[in-house]
Amino acid sequence: MTLLTAIKPRQDVLAGELSEARFAAGLEDVITGSAAEAYSEPSVFFAQTYPSHGLRTLLNEALGRLLGTRPDAASVLRLETSFGGGKTHNLIALYHAAKGKLDRDIARSFMDPAVLAAPVDTPTPTVAAFVGTSAGATTFPTVDGISANTPWGYLALQIGGATAYDIVRKDDEGLSAPGSDQLKQIFAGKSVLILIDEIARYLAAAGARVVGESTLAKQVLSFLMALLEAADSSERVVVVITTAGETDAFAADTETLADTLKQSASLLARKELVLPASGEADLPKILSRRLFESNLTGLAERKAVATRYAQAAADAHAAGLDLPLEVVTGAYARKVEDTYPFHPDLIRVLDKRLSTIPNFQRTRGALRLLARAVRSIWTAGTELDLVHLHHLDLSDQVIAEELSSRIDRPLYEPVIRTDIAQQPGGAPSHADEVDARMGAPYGRRLATAAYLFSLTRNVPGVPASDLYAAVLAPSDDPNLLVKALDNLESACWYLHADVRGYRFSTEASLVRLIQEAEEKVLGSKVRERATKILSDQYKDSALKVRRAWEDAKVPDSSEDAYLVAYHWDDFGDARGVEAATDPVPRKVLDTYEKAPSGGVREYRNRLVFLVPNREGHEPMLKAVRRLLALEQLRSTPELLQNLGEDKRADVARQASEAGLLARVAVCNHVNVLYVPGKGGLETVVLDTVTSASVRSNQTDAILDLLAAMDKTLAVGSKPLDPAYVRGKLGAQFDTMQPSNELVRAFARRPDLRLVLDRGQIVNLIAAGVRNGVWEYQAPDGGSTGWSTQTRPGPAPRLGEDTLLHPPGSFRSDGPEACPLCEKVHTGGCGSPSGGGTGGGAGGGSVITVAATNFTGSGAAGPAMVGTRQSAIDAGRTRAGRLQVSISHLGVGADKELQRLLSVAQAASTGASTTYIVSARVQLDDPEHEITIQFSGPAADYAPLREALRTILRRPADLKAGINIAWTDLVELQGEDFAAVVNAAQATGPTKCEVRITTEGSQ
Repeated sequence: MTLLTAIKPRQDVLAGELSEARFAAGLEDVITGSAAEAYSEPSVFFAQTYPSHGLRTLLNEALGRLLGTRPDAASVLRLETSFGGGKTHNLIALYHAAKGKLDRDIARSFMDPAVLAAPVDTPTPTVAAFVGTSAGATTFPTVDGISANTPWGYLALQIGGATAYDIVRKDDEGLSAPGSDQLKQIFAGKSVLILIDEIARYLAAAGARVVGESTLAKQVLSFLMALLEAADSSERVVVVITTAGETDAFAADTETLADTLKQSASLLARKELVLPASGEADLPKILSRRLFESNLTGLAERKAVATRYAQAAADAHAAGLDLPLEVVTGAYARKVEDTYPFHPDLIRVLDKRLSTIPNFQRTRGALRLLARAVRSIWTAGTELDLVHLHHLDLSDQVIAEELSSRIDRPLYEPVIRTDIAQQPGGAPSHADEVDARMGAPYGRRLATAAYLFSLTRNVPGVPASDLYAAVLAPSDDPNLLVKALDNLESACWYLHADVRGYRFSTEASLVRLIQEAEEKVLGSKVRERATKILSDQYKDSALKVRRAWEDAKVPDSSEDAYLVAYHWDDFGDARGVEAATDPVPRKVLDTYEKAPSGGVREYRNRLVFLVPNREGHEPMLKAVRRLLALEQLRSTPELLQNLGEDKRADVARQASEAGLLARVAVCNHVNVLYVPGKGGLETVVLDTVTSASVRSNQTDAILDLLAAMDKTLAVGSKPLDPAYVRGKLGAQFDTMQPSNELVRAFARRPDLRLVLDRGQIVNLIAAGVRNGVWEYQAPDGGSTGWSTQTRPGPAPRLGEDTLLHPPGSFRSDGPEACPLCEKVHTGGCGSPSGGGTGGGAGGGSVITVAATNFTGSGAAGPAMVGTRQSAIDAGRTRAGRLQVSISHLGVGADKELQRLLSVAQAASTGASTTYIVSARVQLDDPEHEITIQFSGPAADYAPLREALRTILRRPADLKAGINIAWTDLVELQGEDFAAVVNAAQATGPTKCEVRITTEGSQ
């Protein structure tokens, strides 16, 4: 069951009829009969009222004294809590009960039945009330044709009409406080209940009224002292008075009133009893009783939901999600059950955060917000188990105003609109954009929760662990929660994050300052810097670099091999090619097919072409623009002076990171390679470059890729089979050729390798001689200058004067025995040796892979996938061990460590996991630091998790690793290994080293 089926909202909630007037409980309106039915009709009122501990105590004490069933009950009851805390609501309950309007069947749940066990002939108490908000300094409603001037005159008229008023007439007309004896005469042995509400507001007005050498406010305080003394000395008189908390709008007057009550209490035989109107534990029950028809007390679904939430928290924590300690203990289920159908953090924010704002009334304000949220949930048919903070939908304009301008936070309206929730007709917020990119709703949830935690001024931010706990629901993906919060931190203009947590503020964050700086960067400057980065990233190596945008000519020569790089401007508005679908660009083909002089290019196997892909253009511009903006911020003191030292350091750190990321973005934009092949130019897309894999000279990365594709012949390359090469060369080498012609042949033939090391050609010649593929002749011309399969001669060298002959070409110059047939003859040997290949050389070779360890580096996801693929390509099928290590210097070590551990937590139960953590953390005093060393199983690390996370929020030198060993080998393409790979892709470290040990290892 979900909330939609488990409980039912009251009809006025679903109908949207809970207006401000219906929430505003007015005691005087109830007395005059002008209040809404929810307050004036006792049966309706008590049906929607929760019997909190404070209310039960109030009814037992007051009615017990009034009816005589508890003669020792307190004569003065003071309700003390903040505005909206339920004071007036409790006074209304007492008014109805004192008037005998509380049904005895219902009364059992609101008070002790023994209190009502008064004799049948016990008279109904007289009730008199004074509400400070409904009276001016000298203006009161008319009673018995008399308009009183003071609270004492007004109360006397209500208790005994004109007769009672005559006792204090003179004091009322003179605005002077009566004595306690006069008040006792008014009581005249009656059972009297006096209700005084919002007295502090009246005192604020009465303070301006001069009475002789005093003020009316001082006279009212004197009256209160006399009233309390008279009530205490009368058997059945009870005074109930409300006072506000210290944070409320009339705190100064309330403090004065409290002092007065204390002074008067010292004169009484028994001190007044101070009661809270309602406590934190009562709030969810008060709210649910008013908003829902269902009786939730015995609802079985409460326990089921509590169990689901506790299990979800335990599972998320086990998966690596940082959660508060109280959420992962056994008490959490009980807490959820107590606040059902509201999430504990929703009640926490309403009671502890929003209630401290003077303009937000704790119960009344909460009811307004929740009534609208409940109506929206049930109207939309949203399936959920609990009402969370994020169900206070800030895209609802009414709720947004309730939580900004209405609570004196008008400057937060643009914060909501910009960062948290799209307003009707407006642009998507940054949180909405995060959700759109992720395809999950976690950004809006987290932003809403962070905002509601932020509305209390001068309170530190909310920790990430508290935010996760506030939004986490069963079936949520913990990894996506972490990713969403990281994305919010990078996207929001008003979200600030530091060691204390996350907090929205009206002050623009560093994110916004950077974006403002970005908006001022000229497009021409971006293109200029991007071009410079491209030039700096691709420099001469074994491949000579020629930049097409500099009109550099590419020689038609067999000597050097060239990397021809193109600029995005060479492709007009397209800014590049779509490697999967576009043909080879015409400008590339022209360079490949034509010599600089205009003729046909002869040596095509000396060229490799690098062009941009169109998808990478905008990301590149964005990255370079950010770099220029950060450099501008860093070099502009007037922009930095309003930032704290930590933010200035953050600008420097981000500028350094932006430089690296700009290089990465340029390399990932210009990453389509055209390589000569048998059928012409072949298209190759370079591997994605990361911060960990980018090189100072990216030409070397191209060389590594070409080597992995067996496209190049370089130092360390696998030797070529000379018979295979000879077969490729055709009839040309059936006759004598200079050895340099072999170099030229490789330069002409795209179906052969691109030669980067001529030493490999020398080795090829030597191997061809040994295998009888050809014979070599040095330039001395004599028989001693020949090398054949059976006749060793000089070591080969390349040149126009060194020759390659077909096999059997050697002839001796004199009557010496032929080394092949041992006969004396001239001319060619008659033995059948010519053309033999010897040694069984064939058209290829077989590689036996003995390695059992495969390594990779970079971002965790690509590194893990690439390393696994290397093992699979080598014929491996199973793995026994996986090691992942990170190295991090500076701030953010806590997040990198958490990302590393999230990979370990995805390992199956059949694996043994070891954590290794080594860190040095610099303290504020440069002479002191913290050194951390840990190595052990995950269970031993768990108690240290929170402490280390807190410590590593400072700048740190962190080295850490995980070692996952499977008891039984797991399939590289099986579910167990895939779970770890998926975790690495979702939330793994941004840069790491990966090592996979496959079958056959020691």
